[in-house]
Amino acid sequence: MKKLTLPLAFLIASSTGFSQDMLKATVKISVQSIAYTPDNKYLAVAEGKETQLFNAGSDTKAKEFTGKFNKVRQGHTRDIVHIACSNNGSMIATSGTDGTVKLWKVPEGDLTATIDIKAGAVLASRFVDGDKFLVFITEDKTVNLWDISAAKILYTKKDHTKSIRGLDVSNDGKWIATAGAERDIFLRDVASGEPVKKFQGHEGWVRTLAFSPDSKTLASGSDDKKIILWDLESGKQLRQFPQKGWTYDLKFSNDGKYLFAALEKNAVVVYDVSTGLPALKLDDFQTPVLGIAVSPNGKELATIQEFIREVKYWNIESLNISPVFRFKDKKDVNPPQIFVSNPPNIQDNQVRYSKDMIDITGSVIDESGVRRLRVNGIETPIKSNGNFFIKLPLSMGDNFVTIEVTDVNDNIALKKFSVLRKDLDGGDYDASKAKNFLLVVGINNYEHWPHLNNAVKDANDMAGTLMGLYNFDFSNVTVLRDEQATRSNIYKTLRNYISQVAATDNLVIYFSGHGHFDELLNEGYWIPFEAHLNEEGDYLPNSSILKIIESINSQHTFLVADACFSGSLFGEQKRGYAENVEKYKSRWGLASGRLESVSDGAQGTNSPFANQVLKFLKENKKDKITVSELIQAVKLGVSEFADQTPIGNPLKVTGDEGGEFVFYKKK
Repeated sequence: MKKLTLPLAFLIASSTGFSQDMLKATVKISVQSIAYTPDNKYLAVAEGKETQLFNAGSDTKAKEFTGKFNKVRQGHTRDIVHIACSNNGSMIATSGTDGTVKLWKVPEGDLTATIDIKAGAVLASRFVDGDKFLVFITEDKTVNLWDISAAKILYTKKDHTKSIRGLDVSNDGKWIATAGAERDIFLRDVASGEPVKKFQGHEGWVRTLAFSPDSKTLASGSDDKKIILWDLESGKQLRQFPQKGWTYDLKFSNDGKYLFAALEKNAVVVYDVSTGLPALKLDDFQTPVLGIAVSPNGKELATIQEFIREVKYWNIESLNISPVFRFKDKKDVNPPQIFVSNPPNIQDNQVRYSKDMIDITGSVIDESGVRRLRVNGIETPIKSNGNFFIKLPLSMGDNFVTIEVTDVNDNIALKKFSVLRKDLDGGDYDASKAKNFLLVVGINNYEHWPHLNNAVKDANDMAGTLMGLYNFDFSNVTVLRDEQATRSNIYKTLRNYISQVAATDNLVIYFSGHGHFDELLNEGYWIPFEAHLNEEGDYLPNSSILKIIESINSQHTFLVADACFSGSLFGEQKRGYAENVEKYKSRWGLASGRLESVSDGAQGTNSPFANQVLKFLKENKKDKITVSELIQAVKLGVSEFADQTPIGNPLKVTGDEGGEFVFYKKK
């Protein structure tokens, strides 16, 4: 028996509980500075005069930057104090106490340039506009901008009167922030290097600065036991984050929701930016934490400590940080894609539901990276695989849902639908008053196709089981066998149900026979009794069957086929999420296999598929069972005894509202 189905793709969202436990992998070397590459592949580590690339999250070395050329060493001659990665991931800049900045190609490790400013140690550097420019601060209190392609200094500014320690560049490439011993923070225009604003509020050295990913705020950490968040436009303090010691390093998460602080008091504190309160604290340190790096995918935190020869990796997946890339592509004009997995089968932008809370789940996809997801204006976390989840309250009547996604290039996608909450008990359907109609078709002795062994037996046994054990009366049952099952008879019988089946009645259809799938048309067919081989015009297409089912105004329609199905027959998601499933209309289908041949069984028995359907119906001890229970049992049973995979889902037709047909045992 040739029975074919088109495979379906399912979006599976899973959640796993994570903690902030330290991961096992550690880099056992003396470290001065660390930084992740934007592609999340490597952790760049400064050890003495050397720079090394480790595979992110491990102690496996990928590359060592020695600077040797023709056996002549051209690397740093004294210790490296800072590492910076370019926004597009093509280069690493290392700043050394030898008064040089060196640029390295990633991941090859080739030395591409040396900037020798002869002004004492270079304390820190940052890339500007991808890899076009580099800003760096030096021991002689200067701020410098280097044109990488032209290999020349564009300007040197010496307006700080005391030592500089803090440096950062805004993500949009407009601002440079510098600060140090004189306590004031200078906000500079990148193009000119001139200070345009001063932020005043600290009472001690400002050691670290960090711009938020949206370039709207600046965080500063000081020896005065303050971490302050500043509004760039107004220059005002937005809030202070509580802590008890000096702050050595600050980093925002790539989605801007968290601020990571490396503290003198042997700890890392993660602050929720929106509330200013600690969201997480890591305190398994013996000495002050000098540096931190947050992985671009938001899953790991790397830390280095004073006097400790190792890098520690921490699991921070519990924070649900969205994986946002930091650089923009002006050529990207494509908005993100939004897929909603629950509620499923949203038709005409509306779905019905019965409870007072609903889970909205789905996924977002964008090649450049997603910056922000809002559901009804609520900031919603995005997992590393793009999945999201949020609970929304529902009031009676229509509840409108708006999903807004913005990518890193400011392209916006919107998806809108409404959830109609009718009442807590569903509709007015009364199963005790409903009629259950049954059409059973079984064909063994085809005129032109190969004969089958058990299709008629399967059909007879199905009709007998439903009439004998469940609420199906003989007067509402139609059985078409062999020569009765012509194309015309099957079609007319189905069509008659349009006027025969009332809105509060149910219809079950069972077909057992040959099936065919036309790959050219992407169409599946039932093969009627008189059909000729290779004559698609003689067959009954799925599209015609679906059109009739769509026109039958039943409460529930359940189509079971031990035959061929096309992928267009099914919707994309499972149903049964309503509290009282039979109160809501449903249109379900169950097929014996996907794109595969399935067994007809030995003569005189049932097919493996029919056997499992009948077995479940006969052995069921409960007063009532749902379609989804039957489908699950049949899937497990068939896969155990036969090399085929049944598939059951809502049909891809209008009229399905999230319910399920319920089989009631006769009393």
